[in-house]
Amino acid sequence: MPPSTDAVRQVSPKNGKAAPADLASERAHALATKALRYAEAYGTPPEPKAFEVWYAFAAGEPEDLRREISTIIEKNGALDNYELNQIHTEFFSGSEQERRHQEMLGYHLDREMEKAAQRVHKHLVTNEHYSGSLKKTATSLSAASTPEQVRETVEVLLMENARMRAESAKLNRDLEQTRVQVRKLRSSLEKARENEFRDPLTNVSNRRHFERALNKLIGEAHAGHTPLCLVMADIDHFKRINDTFGHQVGDDVLRYFAALLMKNVKGQDLVARYGGEEFCIVLPQTTIGNAQHLIRQIMGQLDTANLVMTNGKDPIGKVTSSFGIATLGAGEESVQLIRRADARLYQAKHAGRNRVMCDPAA
Repeated sequence: MPPSTDAVRQVSPKNGKAAPADLASERAHALATKALRYAEAYGTPPEPKAFEVWYAFAAGEPEDLRREISTIIEKNGALDNYELNQIHTEFFSGSEQERRHQEMLGYHLDREMEKAAQRVHKHLVTNEHYSGSLKKTATSLSAASTPEQVRETVEVLLMENARMRAESAKLNRDLEQTRVQVRKLRSSLEKARENEFRDPLTNVSNRRHFERALNKLIGEAHAGHTPLCLVMADIDHFKRINDTFGHQVGDDVLRYFAALLMKNVKGQDLVARYGGEEFCIVLPQTTIGNAQHLIRQIMGQLDTANLVMTNGKDPIGKVTSSFGIATLGAGEESVQLIRRADARLYQAKHAGRNRVMCDPAA
């Protein structure tokens, strides 16, 4: 076990206080010690990504990570390697890569727009030169006194006109190429930004997008005095599915459940993976009665599902889910609404699972 943090305090010789660098080092050492203790307590493998997750958990940043791990430990009493990998993928893997990819796309998009601006500027300069040539030629033509002088002036005019037409044709080709390239870059950038807010496993919105969208929809509901419901859903005994059939089957069940939720929503409704086997549905302009009807519809479809292994022979068994529904209160913010929906889900779990608990109808 590493030595106590009290034993490694370094003191500045000037004023007897720890120097800023020493304080930062001491805090990092304390967090690293806590991270190792968490890893040991929950039996996670001694891998860099496990340490990265536990270090962030010990530091309490990001808050979403700490909340998700706390929820899993509260429910299951442990954090297995699969769940740790899922958390690492969500909060660490790919995030920096996605950011760099978006920056690169944005850089190329700016370059293409700059090229287009330079081409247009060059054409304007050429056009100004052409206008000057026309004025000069018109003056020469007015001053021409012989047919030969008129002919020479007209030839100059025709040459300038041909050159200008060639310049215009080249500009049109260049701008068309730029337009096509900009369209491709914008499409790629939109996809990259969309992927940033999408859960890679289930293809529904991820927690980051859910929280942003929920705040926006709550603001709209308050402004328009319209109802809004939040549903929290949790697949029952999901750990048992993983332990019995393996994590690949567990992933398939998550994908199936997410697709089932998506099939039943419409319009501005939002489905997101909240973490692990927990999902949420935001239902704008929906009363508590209509929200409950929708969830019972989903539960009925889930009840009649016949899930089998990929080989089509071995049955997985009945998969059920518990649901908690909360309706937005006057002046309520997202934190309170999520807390109440989660409390309803907790009630459904402790009442026997495979059921829905909701706020009483207003």
